Amino acid sequence: MVSSVQGSPLSGGESVTKLNPMFPDAGATRLLAISPHLDDAVLSFGACLTQAAQDGAKVTVYTVFAGTAPPPYSPAAERMHAIWGLSPDDDAPLYRREEDIAALGHLKVGYRHGRFLDTIYRKLPDGGWLADHVEGGQKLAINEKAPERDHDLVAEIKDDIKSLIEEGDPTLLVTCAAIGGHPDHETARDAALLAAAEMNVPVRLWEDLPYAVFRPGAVELPQGFQLGSPDFTSVEPEARVRKFESVEYYPSQLSMLNGRDKNLFERLETHARKASPHDGYGETTWPVVTVGKSTASPTLG
Repeated sequence: MVSSVQGSPLSGGESVTKLNPMFPDAGATRLLAISPHLDDAVLSFGACLTQAAQDGAKVTVYTVFAGTAPPPYSPAAERMHAIWGLSPDDDAPLYRREEDIAALGHLKVGYRHGRFLDTIYRKLPDGGWLADHVEGGQKLAINEKAPERDHDLVAEIKDDIKSLIEEGDPTLLVTCAAIGGHPDHETARDAALLAAAEMNVPVRLWEDLPYAVFRPGAVELPQGFQLGSPDFTSVEPEARVRKFESVEYYPSQLSMLNGRDKNLFERLETHARKASPHDGYGETTWPVVTVGKSTASPTLG
């Protein structure tokens, strides 16, 4: 059973733990997870997703930036394709969608793939590429001409999410907090927040993993939204195992995240146990509070 954990510091370094079911009636829960990329939901919230499904919830993961981009590709895309172990002739988005279908199937949750293009495939209005790769590494550099936020893109994604909400009538929407500042994460999060606010669906934000392990930072939401107190959600051992197994269904991404001198699974385990009052595995989320009525395009905090 999924439980939400809140720890309150006491004198002497002790803590008191309060356990509350995240889903009081799992059988009546309809969970819609908005994942920026084809792996983010599994990496960040996979244990809770599979635990919720096992407890009887209907779980669907919608990946926003899963669209197919026709060639020619940007230098950043070509570089990433090579890192992923793909040839120039491979359809990289299709390959990654197939990885995602297998991973989410192993979690025993449903999936929907969005039509929007990843940052590495998008262009600016002047025809230049939005992203370029950094020589000698796996990082991307965003074109200095890029606006802080693409309001039109946020609005399009918001409309697609609203259609999913109308179709599935979720009782809870979860998405990324955008820790690490990736533009796709921020765009997906902002669109999800606006859609949920307009459709009166409660929202929780997950801790972006492994970003939060490598580069922890504050979460800044668009105007009109605030974070509540963090909750650590404990899961049963089987859910942890199934999440780690599902991550292995993304071999293209493991080439960057796992391997010599960077054991992804060990880092995820250590990170979770530091936050857990029980020294067990789980994942962190925050509830989102809507302040007033947010109808304008979001701005970068």
